[in-house]
Formats: sequence, structure tokens, C-alpha cells
Amino acid sequence: MNTYLIVAFVLLGITSVLIFGVLFFSILKYIKKKYYPTWKFPDYVSVGYAEYLYHKFIKRDLK
Repeated sequence: MNTYLIVAFVLLGITSVLIFGVLFFSILKYIKKKYYPTWKFPDYVSVGYAEYLYHKFIKRDLK
């Protein structure tokens, strides 16, 4: 009987986490659609800067 209770609580926990996750991300999507409809994720690291950092810190061929 105890094993059934443990399995039931584990399944209840997993389903509650999934339900809260779906609610949370749907609220985020609603906020994005309503208040920021044309927002684009900015490109923080350009390719040239990433190559510069690679040569400076990993290959160490820049001085």
C-alpha cells in the first residue's frame, strides 16, 4: 500500500510541476503578445567579437 502512495505522490508532483510550467509560460506569452508585439531578441555577441575572444583567450595568438 505504501508503494502505491509514493507512486501517486510522485505522479501528482510531476503533473503539478507541468501544469504550473504551462500556466507560467502561457502568462509570459500573453504578456509578450500584449505589451511587446515587435520585440526581437538582440544579438549580444557578434560573430567578429566571438572570433576575437576565441583568438585572445583560447588560441592565445593575439597579443
